[in-house]
Amino acid sequence: MYRSVTVVGAGRSGLAAARLLHSLGAEVFVSEQGALDQHIKAELTHLGIAFEEHGHTERAIASAELIVLSPGVSIKTPIVHSARARGIPVWGELELAYRLCPTEKIIAVTGTNGKSTTTKLIEELLTQSGHRALSAGNIGTPLSARLHEITPQTIVVLEVSSFQLESIESFRPAVAVFLNIAPNHLDRHGSFAEYLSIKCRIFENQTERDLLVLPKDLSLPRRPRSRIVYYDELLAELSSLKAPAHLKRDIAAAWAAARAFVPDMPPPSQEICSRVRLPHRQEFIAEINGVKFYDDSKATTVHATLAALDAFDEPFVLILGGRNKNLDFAPLAHALRSKRLCEILLMGEAAPQIARALRAAQITRFSFVKDFSEAVARALRYPGATCLLSPACSSFDQFRNYEERGRAFREAVLRAGDPHFALARPVKLAEEDPLPRPQEKLPLGNGHRDRVPQ
Repeated sequence: MYRSVTVVGAGRSGLAAARLLHSLGAEVFVSEQGALDQHIKAELTHLGIAFEEHGHTERAIASAELIVLSPGVSIKTPIVHSARARGIPVWGELELAYRLCPTEKIIAVTGTNGKSTTTKLIEELLTQSGHRALSAGNIGTPLSARLHEITPQTIVVLEVSSFQLESIESFRPAVAVFLNIAPNHLDRHGSFAEYLSIKCRIFENQTERDLLVLPKDLSLPRRPRSRIVYYDELLAELSSLKAPAHLKRDIAAAWAAARAFVPDMPPPSQEICSRVRLPHRQEFIAEINGVKFYDDSKATTVHATLAALDAFDEPFVLILGGRNKNLDFAPLAHALRSKRLCEILLMGEAAPQIARALRAAQITRFSFVKDFSEAVARALRYPGATCLLSPACSSFDQFRNYEERGRAFREAVLRAGDPHFALARPVKLAEEDPLPRPQEKLPLGNGHRDRVPQ
């Protein structure tokens, strides 16, 4: 174990790594680009962990024998270049935790969409089969924070993001699940080709003894050494399940991965599928004045929003916007031309960009809103419709994460359900009556440091 370690980034994963290293007797230093919350500073002080905030200084690498990155910190950060120039190894939190993990029974799940649902499904399927299984990683709890619960018999199911895979070295899951791929995080990775290449690192250390689960239509830039199972070949055996098409694909992938440890596992039941539905994923909130409200705040990409649209047949109000990740909104705008739209509501930094894509697709039934309260009030003008928050953007322009965004939307909906809330007068737009063209100026929120990938 390295004696002197600097953890760069005091997000959830960085702090978990710092606590773990401290418990192992390392001298830990935490370096944060932004401001540290008071409770974090108090905890670090209590543990005797030195720290700095508002930027990475020479102190962060002066005596470090190892640098550990929180996933929110890019490997292109200057401090990483400086460390490597001096021969100091740089690991991500995932690599650190993997090297200290007592079990080799690791299933890792990646892809653009469906990672969390698939991870929970695998954990549930294995638990029901009598195995000791736990989930960790990008799903919410860093692996570093759960090592004390793991034995050599535990099956660990990890959700891994491109941010985490970017900084691995020896990470090698016994089973790698690659669900799908679509443009995402281009603001960090620069290009789709680079994003795909980083995602492929999930199997780069696998051997012929390991398993890779993926769909047949996924074109990989390099050939894996691991054995391959195509999860979509199992879809025919799941035809009786009542679930949207994208969820059935996640279920098939989870089943294929779980069968690596339980070969005779029967097909997943409807009960299991219902039990693992996660918050902020097409989650029903309430019906008010004949309008049904759904929270799909986890849809932070165009690909995810397109999947959500396929799950709804009724007329709907769609809420889009947030911070763009250098994604192209044209495919979404094109798809919306064939949908039964009441109105599209745009908010956040990306609203003007989405508006331009909608206009290019000759969609004029949209308007800007400043917040969720205004969005809900406008949605209530359409009794019988569904209002869907499926932003196709990250939340970092106004919220700390997609969970906070989803909670804010839920609160706005529930406030609207109060009997004292003044409902807007219902209206019905004729097909040829476009909404007034909005102004392309919006109040922007503040960014937040060391973010969990969305």
